[in-house]
Amino acid sequence: MLNPEALLNRCCCVGLRLWRAGDRIGIAPASLVSPELFAEIQLQKPQLLDLLDARAAGVSNDCRPWLHIARQVKAGEFDGGDRSLLMSLLIGLRSVAHPLCQSAKGHIESLLRCSKGVKK
Repeated sequence: MLNPEALLNRCCCVGLRLWRAGDRIGIAPASLVSPELFAEIQLQKPQLLDLLDARAAGVSNDCRPWLHIARQVKAGEFDGGDRSLLMSLLIGLRSVAHPLCQSAKGHIESLLRCSKGVKK
């Protein structure tokens, strides 16, 4: 199995263009997609969507994992986290200039404001 970056490069080498289309991956021309390649794309869909998002927004490879974390933040997965965890997330998210990360940053800031004065 290829990593998402290598898979995207393989698609490019066979003449495919991939893009995010909502929660789906757009592929053109579809006639060039072999069944094996299609299966690989489906298998790695979440990672490919993150990669395509990052590339479209100009997010560097080292900041790309923050897109996944931002989705987790927005889904409420860190809402019960302690102040130290929330501060760590805030530090990581604030440097990523992507709308999703900035929205997640706002969510974390809201959680921190609400937890002020609350002893854990």
